[in-house]
Amino acid sequence: MIISLEIQSFYAQKIEDLKEKELVPNMIMRRRLTRNAKMLIYLADMLRVKNERIVYGSSYGELRESISILKSIFEKSPPSPTDFQNSVYNAPASYLSILNGNTSEIISVSNGGKTGDNVLKTAAIKAMDGDSIFCAVCESFDIDELRLLNKCGAPFESAVGLMVKHSGKKPDIIYDKLKPLQGFAPSIAKLMSLCKYLNTNPSAIVGIEC
Repeated sequence: MIISLEIQSFYAQKIEDLKEKELVPNMIMRRRLTRNAKMLIYLADMLRVKNERIVYGSSYGELRESISILKSIFEKSPPSPTDFQNSVYNAPASYLSILNGNTSEIISVSNGGKTGDNVLKTAAIKAMDGDSIFCAVCESFDIDELRLLNKCGAPFESAVGLMVKHSGKKPDIIYDKLKPLQGFAPSIAKLMSLCKYLNTNPSAIVGIEC
């Protein structure tokens, strides 16, 4: 089955300034945020997300917090409760919902290199209810342990967000036929390719095979 999606708005880039002090004025909450949470909050602000349903994905989750927990286990010391709390995959979407007072449905998706594809497919199915869906994928590798190993110049942080809605129109392009955009993690590369296509075809209807 092919579901047609109208892409109402989208935002994709290599992350630089996340404006976290502006977007999260509460210092205590801001200090608890993971990198993926900061990216998701930034995307939501750029797309003016408030109380929409959310489909959030990350292939690798919160690497910084996960490494911190593993170090604690290795050193036989108690792990940080905040690291433990932040290591779960739905933490970024939960922080965004708390910040915006969003009481709508949240779904978290993680499936390796297919994460971005499955996020969009999940959003397409949910959009058949008639709602606009905010879907996003965030990946952060900006940790010392990986920075030392990076030899290819790949971005350490990248994120993509889309507001999508079901359409009754015939699709102009089938998502699965897009080629992943080089230089990005597999989990996000095809969504980046979609956004590149939308830059020149902003009104295109996208077909999602589900």
